[in-house]
Amino acid sequence: MSSPIKPSQKLSPHPDNITITEVAAEAQVSISAVSRAFNPTGSCAPKTRAKVFAAAEKLGYKPNRLARGLKSNSSLIGILMTDFENPAYLSILSDLTSAIQAHNCHSLLINVGPQKSVTEAVELIMEYHVDGLIVTSSSLPDELISACQRRNTPVVIFGHHSRNAPATIVSCDNVAGGRMAADMLLDAGYTRPAFVGATTSVSTTTDRQRGFITRLIERGCTEWTTTEGNRHSYDSGYEATCKLFASPDKPDSIFYLDDIMACGGMDAIRYEFGLKVPEDVGVIGVDDIRLAASRAYDLTTIRQPFTDMVNTAVTALFAQIKDASLEPQNFTLPCTLVTRGSTRAISTQAE
Repeated sequence: MSSPIKPSQKLSPHPDNITITEVAAEAQVSISAVSRAFNPTGSCAPKTRAKVFAAAEKLGYKPNRLARGLKSNSSLIGILMTDFENPAYLSILSDLTSAIQAHNCHSLLINVGPQKSVTEAVELIMEYHVDGLIVTSSSLPDELISACQRRNTPVVIFGHHSRNAPATIVSCDNVAGGRMAADMLLDAGYTRPAFVGATTSVSTTTDRQRGFITRLIERGCTEWTTTEGNRHSYDSGYEATCKLFASPDKPDSIFYLDDIMACGGMDAIRYEFGLKVPEDVGVIGVDDIRLAASRAYDLTTIRQPFTDMVNTAVTALFAQIKDASLEPQNFTLPCTLVTRGSTRAISTQAE
């Protein structure tokens, strides 16, 4: 039977990465006793288990549930996602996991939605001792930032900005994308454009809307409007479009925050109001998902360089994992306009 670690053998607790050895020293039990205490099927006396749990709580220890299944030199990268209604993110997830696997590492997908709180997500991240975290959600909660800072876990925010967050940011130029959309609609002869976003607390909405409205004003357009959807989803785009056309000032063109909202909006335009796209209403989206190029939608869109963004994000993350002294960086990649049949041909009188 292994002997308990004596107090004189105790290691100084390291707040970033408490080990099972330190828990054993604090509880004055053997390392194997700690292992059994955290194993639901392990044989451990209630009194010993209570001592171990108390010591673990005092030190802030989280058991690594993958320790038994992974080799000691394996790495785990967390991917935190909140938006599974947007098809673009399924492709992004596939690319992220492939890029991470190319570094001989594993991915841990953390879905923060209605059924899982940010607190639970933090618990998972700490419990699995991830070496790095990629966040695709629209904001980085303070609780998550603090937890990652305590463990010196590098964080990359993908596709969004986050003010004052100590994290690397990889996104496309959303302001420029909004300006492209404004020019496209005005050059095609539309005069009453609208913008449909998700929520104004999200950087992609504010940046694309700012670029779009600023450019309209620069070019002398005064008849424009905006509205919000609740989510990045087909239904949200459909409902927001119905709201726009229920008002007296109906638009003749709409720039949607993303393609899946634009697809919902196009169906509302055609089937709820009997209007034609692009003759009566022009439509532009963002992302260039596969559905955008289908015959059903033939959607003009602002293409985000997702492949380049993924490669940039993963490369930056592993560089920070290798060298903790590296400062977080901000990468802004260019987007491009893809013209299809949901907008009229450019007017020869265009500026």
